[in-house]
Amino acid sequence: MDLIGTAELTRREQVLQHLPEHFGVIGDTPFKVQSAEADRQLKKIGDLPPGLVAFLRHDALLADPHRTLGALITLDEILTSGTVLPAPLAPLLAGHVLQALIAAALRAGGRTDTVGSEGTRQEIEQGLGTGDPHDRQLLRVAEMADTLLRQELTALHRAYRTAGAAAIERPVPSVRSAISQIPAWLVTFMDLAERLRRRSPIARQLPQTIDLAVFDAALGADTWQAPAFDHLFSLEHRQALAVAVTCVERAVPALASYVFPVLDLPFKRTKTSALDAGATNSTWHEPRPDTGGE
Repeated sequence: MDLIGTAELTRREQVLQHLPEHFGVIGDTPFKVQSAEADRQLKKIGDLPPGLVAFLRHDALLADPHRTLGALITLDEILTSGTVLPAPLAPLLAGHVLQALIAAALRAGGRTDTVGSEGTRQEIEQGLGTGDPHDRQLLRVAEMADTLLRQELTALHRAYRTAGAAAIERPVPSVRSAISQIPAWLVTFMDLAERLRRRSPIARQLPQTIDLAVFDAALGADTWQAPAFDHLFSLEHRQALAVAVTCVERAVPALASYVFPVLDLPFKRTKTSALDAGATNSTWHEPRPDTGGE
């Protein structure tokens, strides 16, 4: 076995230059220019961790769903606290959020083949709470702590009533709830994952559709109009993106307005066959309303 040190590997990559800084970018495109400006803006915003942005740009494409959802929860908390993002950082980050969400939904949809929809959802919930979707030890300890706390409070209240004190009803805090970050929009995400899994021929093309729609068309470029990309802009692609945009709206509301224009692009460049049209009518309907995670 030949081992190559990190320094040597880095040197060879720089010599070969086989990994572009931005995929699908040739020449000085609007995305390349605005991305450089966004990087400069990011350095001036102390409330937005560069590592979080880097994760959404790159690592989220291959990350487990719970890591991506956790990053979106963190991003929403930062933006909700009052952090305002300038352009072009805000629209570009919104595009990365949409792309990361689709990648996570594709992975979650594939996972449903193995453990089912409910099992996939439980894995995501456990991953959000503990960082490991397959480690329930921390949650078990939290549940034991909750049980012990309830028993102690019950005994304490009983002793007060025995002594003649009036009962005061107060909510009992939960350790498990404190360490769990279950977003109310998880049901929307799982709905998206299941839909993508049922329409895998369309789903596998969505990352490229988003890449062209958000990082090319929305920035004023015209590469997305090339005939070679006609197959990426059908009505089914738009219907799938509509569900994803709804998920972004509920996950990170502050960035939703930047992804809405994606749905205004012409998605009639490829005709849908009669068979696909029937599948479309039965598969891509309005997203189910959130029920608070229940």
